[in-house]
Amino acid sequence: MSDVEFELQQILEVARSQRPDPTGWSLAVNVDWLEHTYFGVGAVRKLEVLPSGAPAACVSVRGPWSDEPGVTVTSLLRPGYEHLWAAQLAWIEAQVASAGTAPVLVVSECLTDAETQRWAAAGFDLVFEELAMERDLKSANGPPPWPALTAILEWSPATADLSFEVYEAAFRDRPGFPGWTRSEWIDRLTGDPDFLPEASVLVLRAGAPAGFLVCSNGWIDQVGVAPGHRRLGLASALATEATSRMRALGVGFARLHVNTNNPEALATWRKLGFRESGRRGRFERRAQAGEQRAS
Repeated sequence: MSDVEFELQQILEVARSQRPDPTGWSLAVNVDWLEHTYFGVGAVRKLEVLPSGAPAACVSVRGPWSDEPGVTVTSLLRPGYEHLWAAQLAWIEAQVASAGTAPVLVVSECLTDAETQRWAAAGFDLVFEELAMERDLKSANGPPPWPALTAILEWSPATADLSFEVYEAAFRDRPGFPGWTRSEWIDRLTGDPDFLPEASVLVLRAGAPAGFLVCSNGWIDQVGVAPGHRRLGLASALATEATSRMRALGVGFARLHVNTNNPEALATWRKLGFRESGRRGRFERRAQAGEQRAS
């Protein structure tokens, strides 16, 4: 085992120790993500190892460079070793200072209340938070509760185009809407090798595009319902249809991310048997009086 491989395993050990739900999925314990975060282009890292040889804390600071003008910070602390935070924060601030005035984004893929409090005390605001949710597909839900006048269309180039129309209508008024073009949106959702067209569908209601759901292997990636077709149970029916299809394909779990400021969606997923398995968040440095936060 090379030095890099050994260090990567130590970082993975710290990530696993911080994860609140050892059985739940988290990007924080994905080796490819850890390798990119801690060993990727522009990354510097610090690993704290105890006298016993056990890793206790690690941190990465990446950027800025041409493709990413800001600085990205990721921190992990083994529970019980929070006293190492002060030294870790000082190291982070020294790295950030060397980057000049570049904006700072803190990324957490296994967010805890303790971490939120640490960053808040350091002058950072939580600006984005999602829950990771999952459902074991060993047991099936009942048949999808489709509203009247609905028809299911299988995924195809034509239904992808119509789904984009629903996506724009459903999400364009939300803060942070990315404004992707039709081709950008379709490529982002369907360009991955894990894209699962067999479980992705568009629904018409009275002949008009009303809702869509896009899946990858084991994941519900996006669900959208047009404003004029909401509160009819379409989202629940779409999710039930998708999980039934994934189950028939031999997929063991269905997973998704849902924003914590979307209580209706959270209630829907819980009703469908999804449980919370983790949290992820993003922090930005709190603007001082007379300053504006970088966008």
